[in-house]
Amino acid sequence: MHSHHRTTTLHAFTLIELLIVVAIIGILAAIAVPNFLNARMRATVTRTYGDLKALHKAMEMYRIDNNGYVPDYDSGAVPGVSISMNEVLTYAKLTSPVSYMASIPLDPYFLQTTTKSLHPKSVAYFQYAGPHSGRQDPRDAWRPSGTLYTMTSLGPDKIDQSAWSYPHPTAYTVSYNMSNGLQSKGDIYMSNHGLVF
Repeated sequence: MHSHHRTTTLHAFTLIELLIVVAIIGILAAIAVPNFLNARMRATVTRTYGDLKALHKAMEMYRIDNNGYVPDYDSGAVPGVSISMNEVLTYAKLTSPVSYMASIPLDPYFLQTTTKSLHPKSVAYFQYAGPHSGRQDPRDAWRPSGTLYTMTSLGPDKIDQSAWSYPHPTAYTVSYNMSNGLQSKGDIYMSNHGLVF
């Protein structure tokens, strides 16, 4: 009887093989990470569209019941209401005493540190410009065409680019459009006409 001994040889990875593996992992990560970030950005934009559409629907129900849209309480035009209350009182009209919405969605792109210099906001609601605004701005020129209010998200660039930006209104308004690239400039607008592209 012959006994056969199997010898096992261990094969160690060479430095070149390890470098190739690391390079392949790096290439796969370089492909996967941007795709993940784009998917996340697309989901946030889609959610923002959905939230603004829900607010638009609630505004229309409020208009039917009250023969007009929610007043712009942060304009300084309402006696006894501080401008620092921002959109809190405005959007509260959509939840009480009649609940047109269960809760008010927030702007996912609002950054307190960068936005506070533009708007005296303490809550990340969508910027609302509506009836009884206390300041003259380019939006006033829209009213004859039937634009009675706007709700604005800062958009993926997180920069306020609306024509009525504080402290100095500018002569342009940049609307975000996903077809220009997920991270393109522009704010996301909803008016009584619907989403603005």
